[in-house]
Amino acid sequence: MMDTRLAIGAGLLALMMVCAATAQELVSIDIGDAADTPGSTVIDGDTYTIEGSGSDIWNAADGFRYAYAEISGDFEAVVHQISTDLPQDWSKAGVHARQSTDAGAQNAQAIVTGSGAGGSQLTWRPAAGGATDEFMGTAPGPWKDNECWIKLTRVGDEFHGYISEDGADWWDLLAAEVSMSDPVLVGLAVCGLDDVATATYDSFTVVSGNRTLYPLDVDGRGKAAVMWGEMKSR
Repeated sequence: MMDTRLAIGAGLLALMMVCAATAQELVSIDIGDAADTPGSTVIDGDTYTIEGSGSDIWNAADGFRYAYAEISGDFEAVVHQISTDLPQDWSKAGVHARQSTDAGAQNAQAIVTGSGAGGSQLTWRPAAGGATDEFMGTAPGPWKDNECWIKLTRVGDEFHGYISEDGADWWDLLAAEVSMSDPVLVGLAVCGLDDVATATYDSFTVVSGNRTLYPLDVDGRGKAAVMWGEMKSR
């Protein structure tokens, strides 16, 4: 009969391997023409400060700074915006989901703008290399000048945006259909429109039901634990 200690040890090892497979590492890169003016992502505890340039997140191809994790299935991604410096009317910052790092990949995002669309909106590109669309003026306000909470959800092919002054009462930025296969890249986008924009966030989380998809890590005892901080930049 197997030694009880060996059986327990094997069980802990299996748990560690399962937990490790769910751990996430944030990747930070410049998408498209933003590589011509490289941005940056700095993580301090649970605070993210992101600088990004790029021509826009619009039309058939994008240019912006992106910090993301790979996520499969339905999700709810929420972040607390501490502050932004968005130098152009259509500079953008917020929660962004896209199929790949290709500049023309299909995507959907809930964002704060410099002042365009009344200050916040949902935009989406339903087909790779195709046109981008938007809902205008659904939640007007000086979102770029104040703290707020931004949320993007996915249920199947439907992506739904929200924005809130307090993280409890949400303005509806409406929903759009975008077909994406798993995994989807989900994270924080900052675009300066050929200028340098800056956004500072904390409490970025991605959940599915009662499961936390990001951030996760595994401690020395093999226990899945919420964490902040590991990030690689390319």
